[in-house]
Amino acid sequence: MCTSFLAFQTGNFGITGRSLDYDQPTQFLSSQFPSGTTFNSVLDNGVSWVSVYGIFTIDSVDGYNVPFEGINSAGLSISGNLANASYPQNNPGPTISSDDIVNYVLSQAGDVSEAAALLTSINVQSQWQYHYIVFDASGNSLVVEFDDEMAVCYNNESLVLTNNPNLNYQLENQNNYANIKNWFPGAVLPDSGDQFHGQGMLGLPGDWMSPSRYTRVTTMLEYSLPYVNGNNDAIYLTKRILDSASLIKGVDLGASATGLPIYTQVQIVKDILNSVVYWREYDSESWTIVNITW
Repeated sequence: MCTSFLAFQTGNFGITGRSLDYDQPTQFLSSQFPSGTTFNSVLDNGVSWVSVYGIFTIDSVDGYNVPFEGINSAGLSISGNLANASYPQNNPGPTISSDDIVNYVLSQAGDVSEAAALLTSINVQSQWQYHYIVFDASGNSLVVEFDDEMAVCYNNESLVLTNNPNLNYQLENQNNYANIKNWFPGAVLPDSGDQFHGQGMLGLPGDWMSPSRYTRVTTMLEYSLPYVNGNNDAIYLTKRILDSASLIKGVDLGASATGLPIYTQVQIVKDILNSVVYWREYDSESWTIVNITW
């Protein structure tokens, strides 16, 4: 399970947040490549490309590094989230693995329109299924899902993506929470002495299913961004929203009472305007901070 989003204000800040939830302990590493780097598809099928932009990625390690999150020197960000996918096989572009997609897009695209052109032209061979959310330095958001062997692109004004169901379902599901607001008539206030306060956002879902995380993060962004003053505030907000969508060990054991805990193994924050990446694994109190030099 994954949750990805962008906190953005034109000319002020552009901060992405992302969590990755899984039931198998995973090793994470970062990678950086300058423009001019030649990449070869992990399919070993002769497909290669040369990077137009410098790229920085966070990778899971499974025999080799698999980038699932990253940023490039143009301020483009991409997150791959697990979701149902029926990948294209007859497009005019190259055939690559889903393990290549983050490197491929970051190395070639400077904005979401260029990313859309790339993602709608490729063919994909993979046992893993994903959809992707892409942000650029202008605050645009693109979601790409693969359905019936076609890439379908959406402008995503909510700036959020989780997992299944697809984005259209998530957007329609928001109508179920149209009456939620951050105040409540006759609310009990903290200074009243009455312990029953906190009615703002009454009815907001609190579980960790994909639609609930989507609704919770979308709503928190909508109501919290007006109170953000500058870049540091936006980074702090992004970390707190990530906490609200993150799982601790023990709250989800999957399909069995003896199952392995599904938990948030890593949180990632990217400052796409200033090229700074923060990331923290489950057992760490501190954030690794990388100030990228392109």
